[in-house]
Amino acid sequence: MARNYTADGSYWTVRKHGNVYWVVRIDPSNGSYRWVETWGGYSRAGSAGGAAAQLAYAQARRDVADQLRGDLHDALDRIGLGPLPKPAPVPPDMLLVRPDADDEAEDDS
Repeated sequence: MARNYTADGSYWTVRKHGNVYWVVRIDPSNGSYRWVETWGGYSRAGSAGGAAAQLAYAQARRDVADQLRGDLHDALDRIGLGPLPKPAPVPPDMLLVRPDADDEAEDDS
């Protein structure tokens, strides 16, 4: 399996056209290496390479966070801790005794 910078298989790189080093995201699917996004151009290759690396890192962080979020929700569902329950039929403002009143009912036994 090929390694990719992004979950969709595209990757950030630098392409030189004329005197400008362009930072672009490439989609290599179908062997076409199509430009799918252009960040901008730089006059120095090192500056463009640094920008491409930063963009790849930021995209990878987002992709990993999305993957972990999905894995966490799947794991919680597997152990029975799904989403929050629906709101209770009696809203909290209907409570007649304030919890901080320390007025618990006495046990008559």
